[in-house]
Amino acid sequence: MTAKILQQFDGQLLLKIINTLKDPIWIIDNQGNVLWVNQAAYDFFSALQVDELVGQNVIEMEKRGLFTPSIARLVIEQKQFVSTTQVTQNNVHLLVSSDYIPDEKGDIQYIVTHARQLSQVINQSSELEKIESILQLYKQQIRQLILQQKNQQYEDFYVGKSKVSLHLIEWSQKVADIDTTILLTGETGVGKTAFAYSIHQLSSRNNKPFIHLDCGAIPESLIESELFGYKKGAFTGANANGKLGLIAAADQGTLFLDEIGEFPLHLQSKLLQFLQNKTYRMIGDNQVQQADVRIIAATNVNIMERVKEGTFRKDLYYRLNILPMEIPPLRERKEDIIPLLNFYLKKFNQKYGRQHTLSKNIMDALYNYSWDGNIRELENLMERLVITSAGPKIDIDDLPSDFPLHQSQQMLFQNVEEVSLPIYLEQIEKNILIKAYNDTNSTWKTAKKLGVSQSYIIRRLKKFNLKIREKELVEE
Repeated sequence: MTAKILQQFDGQLLLKIINTLKDPIWIIDNQGNVLWVNQAAYDFFSALQVDELVGQNVIEMEKRGLFTPSIARLVIEQKQFVSTTQVTQNNVHLLVSSDYIPDEKGDIQYIVTHARQLSQVINQSSELEKIESILQLYKQQIRQLILQQKNQQYEDFYVGKSKVSLHLIEWSQKVADIDTTILLTGETGVGKTAFAYSIHQLSSRNNKPFIHLDCGAIPESLIESELFGYKKGAFTGANANGKLGLIAAADQGTLFLDEIGEFPLHLQSKLLQFLQNKTYRMIGDNQVQQADVRIIAATNVNIMERVKEGTFRKDLYYRLNILPMEIPPLRERKEDIIPLLNFYLKKFNQKYGRQHTLSKNIMDALYNYSWDGNIRELENLMERLVITSAGPKIDIDDLPSDFPLHQSQQMLFQNVEEVSLPIYLEQIEKNILIKAYNDTNSTWKTAKKLGVSQSYIIRRLKKFNLKIREKELVEE
């Protein structure tokens, strides 16, 4: 039946049918040359003062800045279906999809491209998500755009441009709608809270509560009532009307259990029961309550060590550790430092009505600083510099007197007259070696960073009596 119906349609009639669509449609050859576009494409690109599209080459149009990226170019390069966001010269965001029609050998013969303004997709997202045929990529990109447009306190997570940060963002997009427990690990200040919030915002729970409980900041005696709540008259001093816990408050949303390693041992079985069955009992209540809550936990300690010590249940650890992710410290993703410095400089300039800039000297110095306090330390320092610096350009002299980098700069010169020049220079070289090795954890990488041979580095380590202890270079 289908074949008989199609026989009634010639090529011109099919093109007329496509021409009635309100979304731009392009037909392109395997070299990127435009063979045909529908009327909607003409209408849209008239705003860019492109009078004739047929005969144009989309790769050349991309080079001219009319739009980026060229999705046809991506199909030619990847030889597969591609769907992504595209930005035009007049800053219109499009959601574009493209696939190819193969020839007899399976090579690309024609490319068909479809576009739609992303703002229209966002407005229709609630309806689109009900349709099973809408690609998961559409939902992720819509939520990503919404998240970036929101004015919220966790936007610094998306400042990172290093491979590590981009991998973390990609991972968060993959796991956002996988409704199971996530365990985030990493040092204090690396951005675990921001990462947890981004996962919540990318998930289908993004319009429901995101509740943050710091397990290390609440007295052990109060955690049970804070988390599970209590009934009226449950204990002396309780609220006369009872209290709903954070689990109830997070129903349909996400509960972020920060510093989970500090969670009291005697309550861990109760938390495990909730993770397994989504059920719990309020204090003083025999009735079982139920809540649909996604749990994200985080810790800066080694939970397995706590398990060995007997202060953390092994079964709870395995239940939390279904989707683990370690967020590396800032010193291991140095490509993020400069973007973060600029981000917080702009943020605090706007907050305090300043117009400060950073000198190259302080940018270089802060780039090479170890940042033991990670992003939190960087943020606090930038706020302090913006508030206290007198001149328009912030330089090394503006660093607080108690900041380690400032102290090390002063120490280089304060006792130079008390020792001979060779001893003084050796001390400087030793400090440089320790810093370079602790940044790279490799004698080969240290040599490459300092522009010398690996054998030279090894000889200097022996001369200065420096030893490697637990991946750090220390002085014996």
